[in-house]
Amino acid sequence: MAIVTIGACQGCGACLLTCPTHAIRPVPGGLTVRGDRCTGCLECLEICPVDAIRVGADPDAIRVVEPDPCKGAR
Repeated sequence: MAIVTIGACQGCGACLLTCPTHAIRPVPGGLTVRGDRCTGCLECLEICPVDAIRVGADPDAIRVVEPDPCKGAR
């Protein structure tokens, strides 16, 4: 299943337009991937110009991943 990393997402909408099942939807503050609609085709991963989408393991979850606030703080 696809997971959108919100901190990396630039909001271009390419994944929204590409997803054949409309699993990626806008929510306040970013995007969400509906696990019940995502078929794992990974077209969104291929189209994302900033690599904000990655593959996750939980096919039943709705996933929005916030950026890690500690990353790069060293």
